Amino acid sequence: MRSLPSLRLWLQSTVLLTVIAGYSLLFAVQSSLNERERQLLHREQVSRLVESYLENWDAGSLPLIPNFELAVGPAGALVDPVLTTEPNGDHWLESRVRLLPSQLRSPTLTVRQNITSSLEHQRSLQLLLIATAGLSVLLTAALLRVVLWRGLAVPLHDLQRELKVLQADSLGVCPLEPNQQPQELQPIVVAFNDLQKRLAQAWQRERSFVDGVAHELRTPITVISGHAQRLQADASENPTAAVALIAAEAKRLGELIALMLDFARVDAGRLTLDIVELDPEAFLLEAFERLQELAPDRLQLAPSIPVDLPCIRADADRVHQCLAALVENALRYSEGSVQLGVSISPIGVTLHVRDQGHGIPVAERDRVLERFVRGRSSRGSQGSGLGLAIVNDLMRAMQGKLLIADLSAGGADLQLRFKFSDPPPAP
Repeated sequence: MRSLPSLRLWLQSTVLLTVIAGYSLLFAVQSSLNERERQLLHREQVSRLVESYLENWDAGSLPLIPNFELAVGPAGALVDPVLTTEPNGDHWLESRVRLLPSQLRSPTLTVRQNITSSLEHQRSLQLLLIATAGLSVLLTAALLRVVLWRGLAVPLHDLQRELKVLQADSLGVCPLEPNQQPQELQPIVVAFNDLQKRLAQAWQRERSFVDGVAHELRTPITVISGHAQRLQADASENPTAAVALIAAEAKRLGELIALMLDFARVDAGRLTLDIVELDPEAFLLEAFERLQELAPDRLQLAPSIPVDLPCIRADADRVHQCLAALVENALRYSEGSVQLGVSISPIGVTLHVRDQGHGIPVAERDRVLERFVRGRSSRGSQGSGLGLAIVNDLMRAMQGKLLIADLSAGGADLQLRFKFSDPPPAP
């Protein structure tokens, strides 16, 4: 892609070309008006000469008029004013008219007018106009250079100096002052301040993410390392419990790393999805069979609804991941049964994970969807604060929505809402 020229050079060139074009147009219009005026005066003088001839002269006594040559001839073709140039450099305007305009066979009067001095005067004025145009172009260029320097180059240089001092840690802390910039630069400064805020928020989220990752990974790594060292130090000790704990922590570590990769793909816009049409009831039954081993005595499947549900478009593996995360959360933070269900509404199909816990307060519902944030009801239990965050990100990537509601009998109702793939069935 070809780079654009200097804005200051482009403005200077445009203004100078505009000035030159304006003077050129003025030169052409003035020349045309002078020519028109010269021919109009010539016709008026010819008309007066014809009147004088008819009143006072005859063919043998034509008067001598300065800068005019007159000749009476027989009837012939009429000639409009025509400019001719003689070898000596004189310029003549020549025309031929009837002495008696109403008679076709009337004698004609040929009039030649010497307009050399008029043309020379016109050329002098044109040369003066050209000189004035040249001086105007030079003056405009000089003034424009100063104006562009003070009005464009200096403000941009000051803005550049302010931008150079910005650091990652100071983004959004010291916004630029739009009122201190020229009016044309104020929208750019406002847009840059908005960009600073977004970058600062992204930078803060990244720092929180890194801090959270370091904190969450430290625990399983420490447990694995400690028990491995114990096994190495005392080979006679029964290793079954330690090995089981190492396996559990290694599994947890693997799940955390998988979540980190998903978050990284979501943030980078590189999350790949295999979107297909899914039958909600058949899919929910399959998910129930997969998850039942987590808590066979607690996980339940709600009765099917007496309506033919339309298909939804989603990534089957990712929806399984979302349901698994919601079920694990419900089993961890509540007591009693956890129920999987499906419902239909005018705007879509919803998969439900209902529990009998304390629910999630309305004031916390937006916060618990953030990474490494846990609600008050989860205190005292093990968890990373990533489950609801990844579900929220995956649902948005599939054009769906994660909703948090309360059950009338108590407990939370976490909903995965999908838009219709086909028009909903008629009631």
